[in-house]
Amino acid sequence: MMSVLAFIVAIGVLVTIHEFGHYLAARSCGVRVLKFSIGFGKPILQYQHSPQSTLWVLSWIPLGGYVKMLDSRETDASEPAEQQLAASDWSRAFDRQNVAAKMWIVFAGPLANLLLAFVCYWGLIAQGEVGLKPYIGPVESGSLAAQAKLRSGDLLVSLDGKPIGTWQDAQWQLLEAWVAHKPLKVVTRTQQGESHTHVLPMSKLPGEPEGDVLQKVGISMLMPVIPAVVGEILPGSVAEKSGLQVGDRILRVNNKPVEDWQQFVKWVRANPSQPLKVEYQRGNETLQVKLLPEAVVEAGQKIGRLGAGVNMDAVDMQPYRVERHYSVAEAALRAVHRVQEKIVFTLKMIGKMLTGQASLKAISGPVSIADAAGETAGLGLKPYIGFIALLSISIAVMNLLPIPVLDGGHLLYHMAELIRGEPLPDRVLEIGQRLGLGLLAALMFIAFFNDINRYLVG
Repeated sequence: MMSVLAFIVAIGVLVTIHEFGHYLAARSCGVRVLKFSIGFGKPILQYQHSPQSTLWVLSWIPLGGYVKMLDSRETDASEPAEQQLAASDWSRAFDRQNVAAKMWIVFAGPLANLLLAFVCYWGLIAQGEVGLKPYIGPVESGSLAAQAKLRSGDLLVSLDGKPIGTWQDAQWQLLEAWVAHKPLKVVTRTQQGESHTHVLPMSKLPGEPEGDVLQKVGISMLMPVIPAVVGEILPGSVAEKSGLQVGDRILRVNNKPVEDWQQFVKWVRANPSQPLKVEYQRGNETLQVKLLPEAVVEAGQKIGRLGAGVNMDAVDMQPYRVERHYSVAEAALRAVHRVQEKIVFTLKMIGKMLTGQASLKAISGPVSIADAAGETAGLGLKPYIGFIALLSISIAVMNLLPIPVLDGGHLLYHMAELIRGEPLPDRVLEIGQRLGLGLLAALMFIAFFNDINRYLVG
């Protein structure tokens, strides 16, 4: 339910902002807006101040929206407001505007999404950023990190010349290098202050850019040793049903000793729907229970989950934490840079999918988006706002693709009109409409197929 609600709120906000961008731009050019609709299908609510004003509609299917503007090419006069128009009122029709005005109205929707992403990032960065220092944890034998001779305990200083302050910075740079399939220059610093340069062969990284990039590379975050003591039990979870309680200390899993909480989590994640014999201590008693971790999909991978957490308040995280604070101006500049790098990354992914260098598996459908919305909402307001910002950028970029029926396709039409000196023939527009609808249908099929493959087939 949290995923569904978080998805509806996110899509509702993004669609409203996008369409409101079109609406404000149309009004600024004097174009009459007949209908502003959020959602499709049967209306839930609708309001119109007068027959000559905009009809505001909220509909049941929250997967999009639209702004219907007065257009002299639509002669069916299905709207009551259109039937009352005088001949002079057609000057306020969208198609009667100059090319610059039409391009501005079309572009304003994606622009509104980019501005929303900027505002979200600006607000988050201005509050200060808290992260974990990029100290390298255990390096997996035979991994790319091992080939690059990265060592546990060293601090990541820079990747490809870009300074790294937190693990979040490191993960993003690694992900970009994975997409680019290029070697990555890594500078580290030892605890004694010595600097070393390594080359991480990201071009050898198999598979698609999804899942945990750190795990794929073969490194992990250096964390303090956290005792394997249960600090939280989620209601209705496998842990609660099995009888585990807060304060229980995990001793063994399948007769193998558990040294810390991280090791216990690895056991659980690696065994979805597989029985685990867990031995734990409660007070002076040693008890046993057989657990069956719930299988869930996270970042496209099936993992096990118990619904038990650790009490992080009892762990000294200060040596591993980093806090960064910025002025309002600095936060704005960093927000612009963050929006820019997300746009470039999205375009690179689209380009690689078009050239066959990346799989179409990267296209996510509504189920994947809802799952991500639920996960980020469960982590707190800040991660959820960050998710909305990222999704808003994706919507803006996708809408600007030169596909008929999308904003980018309409911009292409108007650019052709600017060059020709007159609108394209109706026949060309009709063919473009059909091609665009076909492409969108294909994209929707791929997105739903990927969702089915991830969540039903696994």
